[in-house]
Amino acid sequence: MVAEGITALDAAAQAAGHDDYVSIGWEQDRVAILRGMEDSAFFQTVRGGLVTGLYNQKEVWPIFGYEGESFSQGGYIYRGFDDIDWL
Repeated sequence: MVAEGITALDAAAQAAGHDDYVSIGWEQDRVAILRGMEDSAFFQTVRGGLVTGLYNQKEVWPIFGYEGESFSQGGYIYRGFDDIDWL
């Protein structure tokens, strides 16, 4: 699945006039290619792995404001529901 997904990324990049996905310089162009693939099994698998990987590493939680599970502390209504300051 990974090899086919990378091939699809490169094909989409080439259809948009780039050499391959990695050579796309602008983030907005890379995002446009990814949005076109976001329903694919490849994209969802990579996305799921990244999200799980982030939330399983307590060291990175402070970087994106995640405070950990809240059930044991009364739920998000009482902990974390409206305290995000980067919006």
